[in-house]
Amino acid sequence: MRVTDRRLGWLFVAAGAIVVLGVQVAQPVGVPLYDGVVIQEPYRYLHPTGDQAGSPTSYSGETAVSTDLSPIFSAYTGEQPPQAQLISTRGGFTLTPGATKVFVSITAVEPPPAPTGGTIAGNVYRFSVTDQAGTALQVRACQACLTLRMRGPAEIGEAVLKRYADGAWHDVETIHEGIGGTYVTNVLALGDYAVIEKIEEEPGLSPIVFIGGGAVIVLLAIGAFLLFRVRQAPAAPTPAPRARIPSKRKGRR
Repeated sequence: MRVTDRRLGWLFVAAGAIVVLGVQVAQPVGVPLYDGVVIQEPYRYLHPTGDQAGSPTSYSGETAVSTDLSPIFSAYTGEQPPQAQLISTRGGFTLTPGATKVFVSITAVEPPPAPTGGTIAGNVYRFSVTDQAGTALQVRACQACLTLRMRGPAEIGEAVLKRYADGAWHDVETIHEGIGGTYVTNVLALGDYAVIEKIEEEPGLSPIVFIGGGAVIVLLAIGAFLLFRVRQAPAAPTPAPRARIPSKRKGRR
């Protein structure tokens, strides 16, 4: 290889390095740090019992309004992973006239009575989004504009998310993320939410089995009664032999 070709090659390498460095400076790309497996900490209860962990964290934050659309935000409690989270795209809420800030709050609150057929797994969390005057913002009717995510205790079974409002629990569409007992829903209204564990019914016989069994017993009883009556009935009398009527014919003389 000639010396001129070698110098030309190093010149291309240096030019490439300068281009890469310039791109990184103009638009830096972060490199993810893999420092091990994320460990899920024990669930924190508002009212712990026994060896349960307590003191659940809350969230309170504000975001400035810069356009006529509500801002993007991601609010979450401080556990690892968060026990309650609320994520909004731009325009997820209808702004009030003159709104300059959006305040987001997530707090564990006193639980209401559990719904029929279920138990409250973990805490009930109150989600609220207001303007700077404390006026609640209405959720816009758009697909996947507002996502609510909640984590339940690790030991729960089949569960869903429910919303408590007007003195009753209301069903919401629930997606189980499959790991860590985390459940997600697309929010149509804010308020009090909880992970509700379904109560497993004790296995038992179906009512149809009892009805069918009763019908069989009744039929057997009727059959036995009829058989008993037939056996107890008196036998029919045997007809007496008919007497021979003398012939009127005269014998030979």
